Amino acid sequence: MRLVVIAWLLLVSASCAASGGSADTSKPHPHEGLLKKYERVPPTQIGLGKLDVADDELRKGAPVLRKISLPGGWLRAVSVQDVHAPEKVVWSAINDLPNYPKYVEGVAACDIYSTEKKMSGETVTCAKYQLKAAGFTLSYFMMHVFEPNKHCMTFHLDYSRCSDLSDSVGYWYVEDLKDGWCRVYYSTDSQLPRFIPGFAKNMLSEMAAKRSTSWVDTRCNEITGFSPTGGGGKRSRAGALRKATLLVLLAAAWQLKASL
Repeated sequence: MRLVVIAWLLLVSASCAASGGSADTSKPHPHEGLLKKYERVPPTQIGLGKLDVADDELRKGAPVLRKISLPGGWLRAVSVQDVHAPEKVVWSAINDLPNYPKYVEGVAACDIYSTEKKMSGETVTCAKYQLKAAGFTLSYFMMHVFEPNKHCMTFHLDYSRCSDLSDSVGYWYVEDLKDGWCRVYYSTDSQLPRFIPGFAKNMLSEMAAKRSTSWVDTRCNEITGFSPTGGGGKRSRAGALRKATLLVLLAAAWQLKASL
């Protein structure tokens, strides 16, 4: 899985270098948002219809992935996963930003620099992320808005600071299923460089979406002591295709960097 992180950093760092971007706290971001920010509403209201999968399939421990093409070449990657834990435990994991380096692969640091609790019940937390792998480093500033009464958190770049990312917006939603399980929804919008082949974009976005919720499940199991049964067998066939895709991504990223 580390190859995924390396490939992603190569692609994004190459894209940032092409646009002259560099993280800087002393100046604002070049724009105030290219992507439409998520609203803190139930999943059905952000374009997530009824899942074409049975509940018992989600209980096997693997996330269900969806990809939605957006205008302008942007891609919405969605991951949905059932987690055996109370909603408060799930949110404690998601909101534990300083410990992301322990649980989220590729995150070298996640440092909170401001927190504000509003009278409306929202908590706004800003943090600097640093991704690092194979000598590549990527830094960006993210604003998270958590509204527990709506079971939802949205996030987007803190545009008052200049990030290495061009733009990023996303969404978490936790639904209490009232049977000891919660259904966790994660959605994020992004754009990969045009020179990346379509099949490679799909593979990379799918792997990134899968990782986005799987770490929450792992962390909640640690907290509650729950030991999931059954496992993930269907990896061998996908392994060869995944490695081939990553080789394409790595080669394309190096080619782009060499031309800058």
